[in-house]
Amino acid sequence: NAFIKRVIGLPGDRLDIHDGKVFVNGHPLIEPYTLEPPLYPDPDWEAIGMPGGVVPRGCVFVMGDNRNDSEDSHIWGPEPMAHIIGQAVFRFWPLERFGFLPRAHMRYGHAS
Repeated sequence: NAFIKRVIGLPGDRLDIHDGKVFVNGHPLIEPYTLEPPLYPDPDWEAIGMPGGVVPRGCVFVMGDNRNDSEDSHIWGPEPMAHIIGQAVFRFWPLERFGFLPRAHMRYGHAS
């Protein structure tokens, strides 16, 4: 199965999720695209294979835009980069935003 998720953390990034916000390396992400803020605490980082909330080498941390109803890295852990098969380029829904997506933006010198 293929899923479309947002890359939130790159290898070496430290993640925290609390107070309805996602923090990457201590900086809160500005996420106007989410349906609602995450209403869950930090994941059990050890259990999902990310001691200290640090994304391991060769992996990314991905999340769905519907934070509270998304099967994503906060549940199943970091995703190996080798599993990435492409990038979304077109939006079908909602209809008022139908069209091509903007190119990936840069964060900390890396595309996300």
